[in-house]
Amino acid sequence: MAEPLDYDSLRTETVLQVAKLMAGAAITAPKSGGQLFLAGKHNFMETVVVSDPDDRRALAEWCRARGKERREAIWFRDADVAEAVDAILFVGIADWYPPNYDCGACGYATCAEFLHATKGLRDDSAELEFAGPTCNLRDIDLGIAVGSAAKTAAIHSIDCRCQTRVAVAARKIGVIRADVAVALSLSMTHKSVGFDRKIPDSLDYDALDYPATDTLPIGTPDGSRYGGARNRQQPRYALDHPPSGEG
Repeated sequence: MAEPLDYDSLRTETVLQVAKLMAGAAITAPKSGGQLFLAGKHNFMETVVVSDPDDRRALAEWCRARGKERREAIWFRDADVAEAVDAILFVGIADWYPPNYDCGACGYATCAEFLHATKGLRDDSAELEFAGPTCNLRDIDLGIAVGSAAKTAAIHSIDCRCQTRVAVAARKIGVIRADVAVALSLSMTHKSVGFDRKIPDSLDYDALDYPATDTLPIGTPDGSRYGGARNRQQPRYALDHPPSGEG
């Protein structure tokens, strides 16, 4: 006897199954320094799936709090998306190490020189949205991994939207450990919940009641750009006085 598929249960189960396949694609995607893996170095590609509505609501609320601080409406749009999708796959680089190519893309002659010269900046980046600087080739590896994951979503007809702001929220509330990450928001609906979602208009940031996120930078008053979607940000240090460990 034919048994109809219940849409709600099919939706959740299918999205989570595809999210796991996407995580596998991110881990197996090509990366720099493959010989290091053969020599026993650990996997630095972190993958975490969040589907519980309460967990996604927590991510959304952090995004709204951050949007108030930065005075940027685009954070509120991404918060709405986090609550509307079925699951979010986070892909990031955690406990990374350079491939020892000594390629110079970072501006230093060797990987060892880069790690030594920029350690102070990494140690001082806890209050920033992402931690850095990171190796350029590792950032490229992350991009390839995210592309591989998004390709897997497309193969299985699951709507996927790549976002960085939700990934920042995941770092700050302890969902992920990665220094740099991307959130892949996933849904299975008759119409994609993300791509036509508009950025809110005319937000009164000073009237919003959200707690501080203890994150930098902070938006400048009257610094609105692109119709309020983005805003000019205050530098942490004076531009003519770089912090120690830079330059």
